[in-house]
Amino acid sequence: MTVLMQDLRYAFRQLRKSAGFTTVAVLTLALGIGANTALFSVVNGVLLNPLPFPHAEQLVAIGESKTNFLNGSISYPNFRDWQKENHSFSAIAMSRIFSFNLIGSGEPEQIDGELVSSNFFSVLGVQPFMGRNFVAGEDEIGGPQIALMGEGLWRRKFDASPDILGKSITLGPKNYTIVGIVPASFHLTMPSFVGGELYLPLGQWNNPLLNNRAAGLGFHGVGRLKPGVTLEQARADMDRISRNLALEYPDTNQGIGANLVPLKQRVVGSVKPLLLVLLAAVGFVLLIACVNVANLM
Repeated sequence: MTVLMQDLRYAFRQLRKSAGFTTVAVLTLALGIGANTALFSVVNGVLLNPLPFPHAEQLVAIGESKTNFLNGSISYPNFRDWQKENHSFSAIAMSRIFSFNLIGSGEPEQIDGELVSSNFFSVLGVQPFMGRNFVAGEDEIGGPQIALMGEGLWRRKFDASPDILGKSITLGPKNYTIVGIVPASFHLTMPSFVGGELYLPLGQWNNPLLNNRAAGLGFHGVGRLKPGVTLEQARADMDRISRNLALEYPDTNQGIGANLVPLKQRVVGSVKPLLLVLLAAVGFVLLIACVNVANLM
């Protein structure tokens, strides 16, 4: 330790004698190390860490494969049949981006949100921090007019009122009762779901095509595999169901299948190549910084 302290004092004296060199060297290394640290933090959070859901490795993104594209939207009748006939998933849910016109609570405002099946949040393992989730049957067509509200909207528009549960809000021509508050920490980005501030059961969508087996209407799904079931087993199971539906509904289901990929792959798929390229680029920045400091010395 005595020798180490002597070396450190000597190095400090030498650096202090060459203040200009020291400043340039420190700033050069700080730029390279800082850029690498910042981007690695992003890569670690997005690519390396699991999704922030319980047993995230069991979560699978589900789309409807068609003759002309691989990951299309799912029709509501096919979704219901997939739910009933599969043996691989503990549950399957689906969602669709939607906008709502909130009136009667201050200035009218267009709110981004989602139409979801009643089990959407339970499949992901997300619990409201106030109130409850939707329960089975509440997403049926003509079901109760209820809604989940995002924490951000609750704080921004309703001053975080503790008695919001059971209160009604007006969305367009209808009133909806708030049954729960979704925490602000919940975040998911995937086809048909980018998060929002309001969540309604999908059966509340007054669209005559909802029961049309040939109409996808922008819905995509997410499922949770049963413990011990592999993705390949689930794909084989869904292929079996798709073949049966094609025989039962040849006019609408010929060539229709289920496309299954890990949810993590679906979430990061579009940004993974970009992040890896950026990580390589800042790695070269650090290399150049080290070469520059070596030249200064």
